[in-house]
Amino acid sequence: MLRRILLAIVALCVGAILVYGFWPIVDRTQSAARPSAMPVFDGDLPNADRIREFARAEARGIDALVIHRDGALALEFGAVSQPMNLGSVRKSVLSLLYGIAHDRGLIDLDRTLSDLGIDETDTPLTPTERRATIEHLLQSRSGVYLQSGGETALTVRTRPERGQYDPGEAFFYNNWDFNVLGVVFEQETGLSIGQALDEWLAREIGMEDYHPSHVYFDRWGSTSDHPTYRMFMSARDLARLGTLVLNDGLWDGRRILSQEWLARSMAPHSQVGPPLSRPPFDGFGYSWWLNTETGDVVASGWGGQYLYVDVVNRATIVARRDTGNTLLGHLWFRQFTPHGRPEDLLRILGYLDGA
Repeated sequence: MLRRILLAIVALCVGAILVYGFWPIVDRTQSAARPSAMPVFDGDLPNADRIREFARAEARGIDALVIHRDGALALEFGAVSQPMNLGSVRKSVLSLLYGIAHDRGLIDLDRTLSDLGIDETDTPLTPTERRATIEHLLQSRSGVYLQSGGETALTVRTRPERGQYDPGEAFFYNNWDFNVLGVVFEQETGLSIGQALDEWLAREIGMEDYHPSHVYFDRWGSTSDHPTYRMFMSARDLARLGTLVLNDGLWDGRRILSQEWLARSMAPHSQVGPPLSRPPFDGFGYSWWLNTETGDVVASGWGGQYLYVDVVNRATIVARRDTGNTLLGHLWFRQFTPHGRPEDLLRILGYLDGA
């Protein structure tokens, strides 16, 4: 009798693990945006065939690739309509939402953590840490060096000592800052991130595959009061956001985002280098990596998520890697699947330059 009970318990546990492991993180089939076809580029894209062959056979890992040129669709390869986890690209997308909220007078960048009522239960903020502003968070210069969700081993290894720098004094790529920005955005605007992204961006620029449920909060791996917000988005939808940035916040002649915000957020508030960034990226703005020589901007994320805004060629390049939509799928990718790499993105940029 006892043996049967134990076997039943084991069977239930195994079943629960399998169900949980294979349960989709988001429903990729949902889409609430109003799709609108991108115009097709009517010129010749340099080395288009070489780019496709490189993505198919030579790159370490590209599941989807989209290139816009002069505001038009120039190339698609792979699963461009599949919503995939953006990784840290989410931070640059949220920066765009902050811009719209700021343009509408919903967010004051000078408000401090004290003003906002932001604190931590297990590790209360010091009076100095509470002086950090929303702008400091966007710049990743808060001076709050606490554990948070979604951190890499590099972040943990290089984190400054608590109290080592005052707010605004030093740059440190800090997930605590970025995660708190997600909480503050919802608190100050009264909208969920998913809803704001849907209403302010997806519907305005005709994103085809996005749904508000593709943004959610994840408390896994952290005791912080401020969970990690996650975003899923397709390559072709992400490319539209890059083209919006390239067009100075205009879409089809309509103003979506102010030039003033883009100039402010794409300014190099910090000079950075290895190991956090690789040439040619040497600056950091409001949650965007920057090439201060060319004015190009890039958003990058774990596993091989890249959005590159190429000012010189008037192009947007998106390269994506699918890191999984189930717990087991994500663990499999983490352990056994080659991650995308910035060298592949730079190779594609070289082809666009005619190399």
